[in-house]
Amino acid sequence: MVRRWVIAVVVSLFSFVLVAFALVRLTATDERVPITQPGPLVVIGVPGQSWENLSERSNPALWPLLDVAATGSSSVRATSTPTCTPDAWLSLGAGDGARVGCGPTPSPQVSGAGATWPRWADWRRDNDDLRSPPDLGLLASELAARRQCVAAVGPGAALAAADRSGRVARYWPSTAGADLAACAVTFVDLGTPTGAARPDADAALARVFDSVPGNATVAITGLSDGREDRPALRSLTLVGPRVARGTIWSPSTHQEGFAQAADLTATALARFDLTPEGVAGQELAVIPSTAPVGTLVDRNRTLERSINESNHALTPFFVGLAVLYVGAAAVVYLTRRRTRRPSAWLRPGAVLLGALPVATYLVSLVPWWTGGPVLLWYALGTFAFAGAVSLVALLGPWRRWSAGPAVVVAGVTAAVLALDVISGSHLQLLALQGLQPLYGGRYYGMGNAGFGVFATAVLLLGGLLAARLLWWDDADDTDRRLAVATVVLVGFAAVLVDGWPSWGADFGGPPALVVGTALLACLVLGLRITWRRALLIAGAVVLIAAALAVLDWLRPASSRTHLGRFVQQVVDGEGFGVVGSKLSQNWELLTSSPLTVLVPVAMVAAIWAVVRPDSPVGRPLVPLWEQVPLLREIVGAVLACWSVAFLLNDSGVGVPATGAQLAVPLLVAIAASMRRPEEQGA
Repeated sequence: MVRRWVIAVVVSLFSFVLVAFALVRLTATDERVPITQPGPLVVIGVPGQSWENLSERSNPALWPLLDVAATGSSSVRATSTPTCTPDAWLSLGAGDGARVGCGPTPSPQVSGAGATWPRWADWRRDNDDLRSPPDLGLLASELAARRQCVAAVGPGAALAAADRSGRVARYWPSTAGADLAACAVTFVDLGTPTGAARPDADAALARVFDSVPGNATVAITGLSDGREDRPALRSLTLVGPRVARGTIWSPSTHQEGFAQAADLTATALARFDLTPEGVAGQELAVIPSTAPVGTLVDRNRTLERSINESNHALTPFFVGLAVLYVGAAAVVYLTRRRTRRPSAWLRPGAVLLGALPVATYLVSLVPWWTGGPVLLWYALGTFAFAGAVSLVALLGPWRRWSAGPAVVVAGVTAAVLALDVISGSHLQLLALQGLQPLYGGRYYGMGNAGFGVFATAVLLLGGLLAARLLWWDDADDTDRRLAVATVVLVGFAAVLVDGWPSWGADFGGPPALVVGTALLACLVLGLRITWRRALLIAGAVVLIAAALAVLDWLRPASSRTHLGRFVQQVVDGEGFGVVGSKLSQNWELLTSSPLTVLVPVAMVAAIWAVVRPDSPVGRPLVPLWEQVPLLREIVGAVLACWSVAFLLNDSGVGVPATGAQLAVPLLVAIAASMRRPEEQGA
């Protein structure tokens, strides 16, 4: 038994590493060339501009620049979605999400060669109430400390160019007579007072370039969502004497051709070796390319369309998912009430539902967003991938075991999500239950929704494999030790993938996985959870989380993820504020809808059913616990993992909500195949 176990582990590990290495090589980003700025930086804002509405015919001034430019798309989110133009300008000056209020763009009070904002103190107080208060005027004040000024052309640009006191060093109401070489950074507003792009924005752009110094670096950004009522990616173009032609790349997103608005702030500061902690972005770089302009533009349009359509499909997706689960539950209830026994289709139907979560990630492998009825193509693609996973689960030799299909679905789910974050989170970036960058989510790594599915799959996989080792009555101590080793090995690998800064970069996930894994390992050994053992588990949680965060913190500041930045915040005395902010966000999300309040209620009921099997809630599950050894312990470990993740993450309510999409159908699939003759002796 030991020899077979070792061979199985080595083969599985080798296969996983081989596939991961191949994916990393296939998705590896080419050489990244830094952007050096020999002269001033000119940032031109065209509200709402995207690659979808750019063409050679309608943009004769911009289009020729693409022959020598670096291009990409930018997430312009400030503090809300969609992002209005005044908020976008103010956020550029702060280097983080800020708000001034949507509506007509305010105008500053001109004072000599500069300008001032009379309501600046009010805006600062208003932004201090945000979860993560931005430092209004950070850019101009930091450059002023280096004896450099920031100029503005137009009222919106003056919001970005103001310093911490609300003063703009150099201001011109329009491009006429503006000196774009006067300051280290100049913001140019090509929007209307209502926050939309000017009808003659392209012609105005040509006039601006007539005044741009020859050594200047120019950034043309879509800036905001303009007057649109839906968030979307916006175009970003960089051109200058030392800007390579190709695709923009940002360390803050880890995604080719995808940047944040705050990356422009970081790039402006980087010229003077300034990296303030309050800036959410990082210095931009370029992946050189010799591809034709049309090819580069098509890549940008594809990225924009895929992420935009993914976000627009959110509401229909969740409505459809709710209808599907409620309908399935109703059919099962009515069928069972009529026949008093499970239907033959219950097991395959439950396996199909259990495969849907991983299918919502795999469907990003096909371009369902390219045209036509995108929701229909998305649904067909998702069910096709779910059907493929289900066929593998139901047709292999493992189908003879009641938990066999569940193990396969859990294994495929865990492997897909692990390989995805190792190779760059490309599936999670586009998945409807993925990172959601346009709504303030992450740009890479393991998001909360993805973690809910991943952690559930990992614990089900490790626990059910351990149960298989203990399936026979004659299982000895060696089998039990191998079962514990299986749980620990699978759990350790998952913690490594989820917490490693270059992969999952998750802070709240590893502690929850450690709790679930440690609890399950103790239960497999038959150990009671005493206060001493609970404290040991808590100590291991703190130690692992701290080790991952400190390892990230030891890297250069420009390379840190939120793990390392949290350590720096603790060092700076801001740790309690960050923790309080996360708890506040969790509470606000929990109380934002009656449906989200049901999540903790359902969790409490599930925990009670596991802890007290003799209770009215727990009695219906007793036959299931008796049929499959360790299943009650596995479910308890999953619930413990969900509870810890729920408390530690700022959107923790999503963890049990997505995890249940996998756990519940797979438990139903196991229950539907109970009392098979070959398993009666178990």
